[in-house]
Amino acid sequence: MMRSDFLWERVADTGNGDADGLFLLAPIDVRSLANRLSCDQDIAADGFFSLAMVARLALIRDQGPWAYRQLFWESGLIGQVLYLEAEAAGARATGIGCFYDDPVHQMLGLSDDRWQSLYHFSMGLPLEDSRLTTEPGYDWESAET
Repeated sequence: MMRSDFLWERVADTGNGDADGLFLLAPIDVRSLANRLSCDQDIAADGFFSLAMVARLALIRDQGPWAYRQLFWESGLIGQVLYLEAEAAGARATGIGCFYDDPVHQMLGLSDDRWQSLYHFSMGLPLEDSRLTTEPGYDWESAET
């Protein structure tokens, strides 16, 4: 159902099983595309990788409306595993809540609504954001310090 020009070449395994199930679709630099598809957020382009979790919406027709929630639970579970793996590797990860559905579909070559982009995610090295601060949430927290 995806673009006919995708290569679908299996990524070589380094011997520890890390590449199991990974495929090269196109040998191109997709940083600017990832940035654009994720509402121009640099976190999608500047990390080790970013991804779109794409789900089969026919599941909702087949199993009922509750399946929509199930798809998001599954996306969240994958996200939690990615968070933990990033931390274990000394990196950081984040979900990306803003993305453009239709351009994601166009990029993948999807022409109908059987598959839908549900959640985007990125992993990379942490950067300190000086715009963010940590303040006590309650007066009593200030008194304890």
